Amino acid sequence: MLLERDGLLRILDQRLSDARSGDGSLVLVAGEAGAGKTSLVDAFTRHLEEGVLVITGACDPLTTPRPLGPLHDFASDPGSGLGDMDTAGADPFDMFETVLERLRHTIRPIVMVVEDVHWADDGTLDFLRFVGRRVHESKALVICTYRDDEVGPDHPLRPVLGQLIPLDSTHRLTVPPLTLAAVRTLAADHDADPEALLRITEGNAFFVTEILASGNLVPVTVQEAVLSRVARLDPKPRLVVEAVSVAPRPLDVLSATSLTGGELVDADAALSAGVLVGDGRSLRFRHELARTAVEDSLPPARRLDLHLRMLRLLEDEEHPDPARMAHHAVRAGDAKRIVEYAPIAATEASRRGAHREAVSFLKAAIPELERLERINQAAKLLIDLANELAKVDLTDQAMTYVDDALAMLPGSEDLSLIAMGLITKSRLDWRRNAPDKGWAALEEARRLLEGTGEDVALSEIHYQAAYAAMLARHGVRARQEWEAAKATMPDLAPADLKWRLEMLDGTIDIVLADSRSGSEKLNRSIQKARVSHDQSAVADGLSMLGSGGGEARLYDEALPALDESIAHGLDHDEDYSVAYSRAWQARIAHERGEWDRAVELAELVSATAGLQGGIAVLTARSALGRVRTRRGDPGALELLDAMVELGRRHELQHVWNAVCGKAEYHWLHGSAVAALGDLAPTYERALDTDSEWARGEVGFWMWRVGAIDRSPSRAAEPFALQMSGDWRSAADVWSELGCPYESGMALADGDTDAMLEAIAIFDTLGAGPMSRRTRAALKAAGVESVPRGPRSSTQANPGGLTDRQLDVLRLIGRGKTNAEIAEELYLSRKTVEHHVSAVFTKLAVTNRTEAATRAVAEFGAGADQR
Repeated sequence: MLLERDGLLRILDQRLSDARSGDGSLVLVAGEAGAGKTSLVDAFTRHLEEGVLVITGACDPLTTPRPLGPLHDFASDPGSGLGDMDTAGADPFDMFETVLERLRHTIRPIVMVVEDVHWADDGTLDFLRFVGRRVHESKALVICTYRDDEVGPDHPLRPVLGQLIPLDSTHRLTVPPLTLAAVRTLAADHDADPEALLRITEGNAFFVTEILASGNLVPVTVQEAVLSRVARLDPKPRLVVEAVSVAPRPLDVLSATSLTGGELVDADAALSAGVLVGDGRSLRFRHELARTAVEDSLPPARRLDLHLRMLRLLEDEEHPDPARMAHHAVRAGDAKRIVEYAPIAATEASRRGAHREAVSFLKAAIPELERLERINQAAKLLIDLANELAKVDLTDQAMTYVDDALAMLPGSEDLSLIAMGLITKSRLDWRRNAPDKGWAALEEARRLLEGTGEDVALSEIHYQAAYAAMLARHGVRARQEWEAAKATMPDLAPADLKWRLEMLDGTIDIVLADSRSGSEKLNRSIQKARVSHDQSAVADGLSMLGSGGGEARLYDEALPALDESIAHGLDHDEDYSVAYSRAWQARIAHERGEWDRAVELAELVSATAGLQGGIAVLTARSALGRVRTRRGDPGALELLDAMVELGRRHELQHVWNAVCGKAEYHWLHGSAVAALGDLAPTYERALDTDSEWARGEVGFWMWRVGAIDRSPSRAAEPFALQMSGDWRSAADVWSELGCPYESGMALADGDTDAMLEAIAIFDTLGAGPMSRRTRAALKAAGVESVPRGPRSSTQANPGGLTDRQLDVLRLIGRGKTNAEIAEELYLSRKTVEHHVSAVFTKLAVTNRTEAATRAVAEFGAGADQR
């Protein structure tokens, strides 16, 4: 009996009705364990008309979840239309595309159910993110159930929900506890006190039904209620129930009876207790709470015996599932099988992008290897574990494991394994901002392998050294190591190493040598990767071309690459890659004088990448700080200070923009000496690089604040020209590059006519501080006819709002609601909510009345003027 769920069923009916017309949606059904989530979904799907296709998959409570478990369930359903999907060797995103195409190209609507996503592996979470963002273009209703009380701040599902819930196509339903009225209805035929029952169960639907079904009239635990039902069975059917309890996935009937030595009739009898349900082929518990109640009640020896029997059954399958094998091996404490299956399951999980699951499998295997004294094998798995931990950003843990691996290997004859550990250690040292230690580890690995014939490993060492030198902007060292990597790499080297080396060639050139030559090399590499369908190499090349070309101010190359990088990242749900490319778009927009766009991009990166976004946030918010400085908006120095502090943990390339922005701020405000605290040491770092742009820009601000009197050697051309006094040539170069503010800065160093040109540029950009400074310089030089600046009415931009935020503020001033603003501006309500929140923050107001008052003050009566 399903009570008090009619409203939720109506919402699901409406969502399905929308899906019929091509407006698909994702519905997140939340509730505690036992709230009735599955019962709700079953009731909904059970009464659908015949023309609706229902596809169901589930995430499993295995010791470590099997990668992409729900997709395997979809493929195994003969009616799903996904039977041909390659679940063995395909790239995960190819599988995601296959499912999405099924949802998009269907005559009849599809209801796709994914149960228990709180147990989802990383790969399944990627799938949910992928489908959730695109389901609105389909005839599908995707329903996901999860236990919201188990999804804490650190749960891997939490960030996925954070990305999906704001979408207009996502809807969240919470299954509430039963009320006293519902409990009274359920208890009507039982000798039970409804009020006491409600108090004991707190309205949990599963708890209520189990206690009523147990026949106990006194308060009991749910485990006691479940076990009392099982106890009514005869011995052989009871053994079937116990056997099913050790299998977190549905267990086929033949396996269940085989485990117990029983007969098919015993499986039928086992269903009579009401704890199990069956579909004719398999048996499963009605609820996971009931399964764990039975399994936990088994005597240890009995539980061990059942897990061992399960292992033998699974091994008889043609292709045993390594995740299930590892689960039962761990539960049985079977060291031999743990060592055999957990590493295989880890490799499969990593290939599917389920890196947290790979970590769990490896952690399960390593103690058994040590116990079996397979030291080299254990050390290799520790190194693999360190690399997996690095992928989920647990760098300190990763370093502990790689140190443990290296401590096992003194005296080992497997020099390649030791070198692999040292290479991993060096990568982790760089990630932990300890480059000296990183170089030391690489040098030790190099000494170990030279002359051994281990060319692939030696080439990898040279590649890592070349890449590290490029990051540090040490061109000569980078090129030497690159040449050594190429010279030592054998023809049979892994394809990914060849791709990485080829793309690094172009990257070294674009940031440290001939930028045009570097961009040509990268474009050739990207095209070859496209032809080879190597999407990972395409993504890497686009990122290198976009960020490297941006740093070299090759905007004609960088911007198309960044656009494509973002499109590629969105297609593959590579959120960090998207954030980093958008951050570079923000930086380039700032340099090109497109300041509204720079602000919007920077705020988008901040909102989507969060404070843990690393160099994406650093890059974007440094650009935002520089826009605020050049416009004279509030909060510029505070933001740049924060970015300089954050950047102390990063390479020079990621922090010099913030340092120069801070120096510019102090110079514009007449406190040049204050700029030197961060600027001077950054200048020393820049001089230690081969980056013309770092030496040029940091050197320029050292010159501007009076700390040096000439350009450093090998500075980028326009900076060097301006520092040499050739302001006209500098302005021309900046103009050709597409940097109007820098062109105006150069002209402001010139004669009267040049300064007037500069003022026109600054006024067009809205660069108030520099415009006022240049006007003051003209007046100080005795020029009397200095043109007035823009009228205050045309400067109205309180708080540095973007154009879209100004539109929103004006409409708030006219008393419009969010829904009315959304309709007038052709935006979604959620987008308007984000804009309103940003307006309140920037204006330091707390409500619409204060914002409306500010709008009228800025724009006049009606707040409707441009």
